[in-house]
Amino acid sequence: MESELKKRALLAKQRMKMGYWQELTRQREAMLNKAGNNSTNLQTIKEVQRAEIIRDANVIINNPIINRDECLYNKVKEILDEDEFVSNPIGRLVEKERMMEMDDAARQKYILDLSQKYRELKERYYKERIKEGSM
Repeated sequence: MESELKKRALLAKQRMKMGYWQELTRQREAMLNKAGNNSTNLQTIKEVQRAEIIRDANVIINNPIINRDECLYNKVKEILDEDEFVSNPIGRLVEKERMMEMDDAARQKYILDLSQKYRELKERYYKERIKEGSM
């Protein structure tokens, strides 16, 4: 626990030294100019940036849940980046070996959890695309 706190403090100190917050503000202003300067876009960009900061810190600290979510997000991003309509995104995300070891109730819970996670990651994907100005 203490080492995690020390890592977070070190990361915060490094961000301050490198002008991270000034760069973040500059990026936010550039994105607003690109995506349209209104309160909805500003709020979306702030949410995405805040989520990125938290994810980056957790990845550096090696939080296994965040690392698993990032791997899943990369798969979701590949699915959504495809030009074709994907009719079974959950089927493409399922870990078949893991699912074969489960009983029926565990499979059902796994699919429901995976579908909820897919919806969250899909929303994140579209918010990040708005931030990048590619929508």
